[in-house]
Amino acid sequence: MAATSPALAVGERGRPVGAAPRTATPAASAWLDITRNAAMLAVLVVHAFAPVVVTTYADLGSATWWTANALDSLVRWCVPVFIMISGALLLRPRDEGLRRFYTRRFSRIGIPLAAWSAVYLSWEHVRDGSTWRDALSDILSGEPALHLYFLFVLAGLYVLTPFLRLITRHAPTRMLWWFALLMSALGVADQFVVAFDDAGGPNAVTRFLPYIGYYLIGYLLRDTVLDRRQMWFAGAAVAGSAAATAFGAHALADATGGWGSEADYILDYLSPTVFVMSVAAFLLLGALGRRWGVFTDPDRDTGPARRRLKAVSDLSFGVFLVHVIVLSTLRGLTGIPDSPLGMLAMCSAHVAVVLVVSAAIVVVLRRIPVLRAIV
Repeated sequence: MAATSPALAVGERGRPVGAAPRTATPAASAWLDITRNAAMLAVLVVHAFAPVVVTTYADLGSATWWTANALDSLVRWCVPVFIMISGALLLRPRDEGLRRFYTRRFSRIGIPLAAWSAVYLSWEHVRDGSTWRDALSDILSGEPALHLYFLFVLAGLYVLTPFLRLITRHAPTRMLWWFALLMSALGVADQFVVAFDDAGGPNAVTRFLPYIGYYLIGYLLRDTVLDRRQMWFAGAAVAGSAAATAFGAHALADATGGWGSEADYILDYLSPTVFVMSVAAFLLLGALGRRWGVFTDPDRDTGPARRRLKAVSDLSFGVFLVHVIVLSTLRGLTGIPDSPLGMLAMCSAHVAVVLVVSAAIVVVLRRIPVLRAIV
């Protein structure tokens, strides 16, 4: 994100005088911005409906529960797609020194990780009375808040990226696919063992390892273009794996006597059904994005639309960081009704309000020089 001096005057349309005009994402890669925005919205849906699925607000197997479970299962591709986008953008071989790469990448996530870890841990202390020992344990586990584990995942992937680029530069595509699928299989197996045997578990240092497969697959599928028939197959794969996820979650919860780590596993981003869903969703979103004429049509001036798209996409990281506090506060004020239509209406309203409020907060923070770096 471009830094601007606080001393700059405000010019036409609110842009600081002397600031560079906002650039547009190239038409060929506008689908990545579209996919990122869709993934951000999907994250909000997961976090809005998940408390119902884990039986906090509804009984397992009730109509309310099934409604939330269906919607939650349908968008479980959100985090894997974010990781695949990162792989698509960062793993393409390029000449970039280690120092330059690490400085750019870790300034982008290091400052937000430190700042928002402090914010969320302080919030937990005020809200629940958690101690500094609890905070230290959460940091070492790589999960200082519900969603901040994702930044630990990105940090680990960034550490490996310059070395993975050597592999993508020199290894044949067939070998890269074997490597990606092997790492994905290990990630799926790791999560299975943790869920069903309670053996080990991720921490701040290792949390990224199960996601290397997704990272590589994003790079490998970046230039894959689906025809119309293949898009239907991808859509069917998303729907089928979402249905398998929803029914599998109920079956495991019912078989184990209630919601627990076993049932939660099938909704995990590394379960077999979510893996299939995520890869298919990445391909489908890419195909749909490439066909969205307002951003990609070569016969019209798509620059203004792509600039607006990029402006929204640039807010997504900040919205991801902010939204949990906004959503938790809003849910605490309104609750969630135990009826299918009431729950659906309330959780959908939560998604809409949280999206708008979080984006507004990010816009404000980005205008404050001291705070701009944290979003």
